[in-house]
Amino acid sequence: MSADEILNRLRASGGLIRLFGIEHEVTSSEIVFRMPIEERHTGRPGAAHGGAVMTLMDTALGGTALVHAVERGLTVSTVELKVNFLRPAQLGTVLESTAEIQSAGRSLIVLSGHAVDSRGERIAYAVGTFMLFSPERVENLAAAPSPDRSEGV
Repeated sequence: MSADEILNRLRASGGLIRLFGIEHEVTSSEIVFRMPIEERHTGRPGAAHGGAVMTLMDTALGGTALVHAVERGLTVSTVELKVNFLRPAQLGTVLESTAEIQSAGRSLIVLSGHAVDSRGERIAYAVGTFMLFSPERVENLAAAPSPDRSEGV
């Protein structure tokens, strides 16, 4: 499965990626994630909320990690994400984010990445750790009966 197919399936599953309007482009050397900063992304007048920028960074790092994981028959989940906000992302700009794998072991993958605005100014820098695991673990959790929490309460 190609990187584009993997990321299209991720986007089709819904969630914040679609809600925030995050798109991707796969080039020969990297995956570029884009998010236009619109009114719905703002935290104060004229600038993006940090949570919106963090969502883009998690998507870029996690999406890149997911492409790597699927090649190994695995999937990923965010364990830790640290974002340094360098300057405000202004309303009307388009943020672009890319990520690079720093280390990929048996159970963890570490990536770093950054987001730039339409002028090429760095908006944020991030480092993330993602757990690699078998997709069957997710299926098994989804199929497991929910514990009855009403007993003993």
